[in-house]
Order: sequence, then structure tokens, then C-alpha cells
Amino acid sequence: MSRASTYWENANISYNNYMNFIEGKENRFELSYIDLLYISNFKGGFASIHEEESAVNEKLKKYSEQLKEINNEFKGKNLDDLTDEELNLLKKKAEKFLQTTTEESTNIYGFKSSYASAMLHFYFPDLLPILDKRVLKGVSIDTEKKSNDQVKDIKQYYPELINKFHQHLKNNPEKSLREYDEECFKKETED
Repeated sequence: MSRASTYWENANISYNNYMNFIEGKENRFELSYIDLLYISNFKGGFASIHEEESAVNEKLKKYSEQLKEINNEFKGKNLDDLTDEELNLLKKKAEKFLQTTTEESTNIYGFKSSYASAMLHFYFPDLLPILDKRVLKGVSIDTEKKSNDQVKDIKQYYPELINKFHQHLKNNPEKSLREYDEECFKKETED
């Protein structure tokens, strides 16, 4: 089994744990510090949330509002079902959500754009992909790298990633967003 496959399988346990947590919530879109811990556990790496829980929970109210807006606009829709107009609106709302991680009043130390995209995916698993350097490479998006091999300003690639997923899923209706995500994630190390 490749390293990417092993990583995927391990992360999939965390993925399912968080999905189960979301399903058990009384108020689905009410975020708390616990949501960030699930995201951090899923994404792995070295990022940790280093802020007081009360401050984080206050900041998360803005994120919750945006999740509700996306839900109201796209409730029950899949990415491949969207018209061009709807797709453009989705990209704007997704970019706004990622932008929230950089605003002074809502910036949470350790919760950046790729983590925010994971949150979007968990709440809208058939609508929004997870922004990840392996997936970007898997869909053939050229990125600028930092010296540590991380993608420079990764959030700038989210609209293009959404476009690539939309197009692929429209052309392959038998495939789910999650299946295509896995394919792209694993492809990175197989090239």
C-alpha cells in the first residue's frame, strides 16, 4: 500500500468520526472548539489551536453564520448539479469562508484556509472539496511552493479546485465527490 493510501485510510477514520459527531449535533451549524479539534485531527500535520476556548467559540459564530448561508442557498444540491451561475456563487461563498480565517476579528490561531475548506466539506460533503496540496497536484493545478514544500497562499487555488471537481463530476456522474477526492489525493504520489 502506498504512503498516500495509508494516510488516506487513517484519515478516513477521523473523517467518519467527525461526520458522526456532526450528525449527532442538536444544532448542526452551531460550531464549537470541539469542531476545530475534529478538523485538526483529520487534517493532521503540526497545526494546533492555540487560543482560549471562549474566544474561539465567539469567533466561530461568524463561521456558523456563513455555513447557514451556504446551506440556505444550496441545501441538498450536489456540486455536479449546479448551473454556472450557482457555481460562481458557491465559489464566492467558499472564498468568503476561507477569507474569514485571515480577518482580525475571526482569525483563529492554528485554523487556516485548508482547515476551513475541510470544515466546508464536512458540512457539505457533496458540494465542496477539501483544499489540499496532494489534491491540487492530483487535478493538475500548478502551484507556487514555499521553501518547505508547502503551497504558497493555498487559498487562491480553491476556486480553480472547485471548478475542476465540478467539471469532472459532471462528466462522471457515477462518481461521488469523496471518491474523486480520494483518487486525486492518492494520485499525487503515484506519478
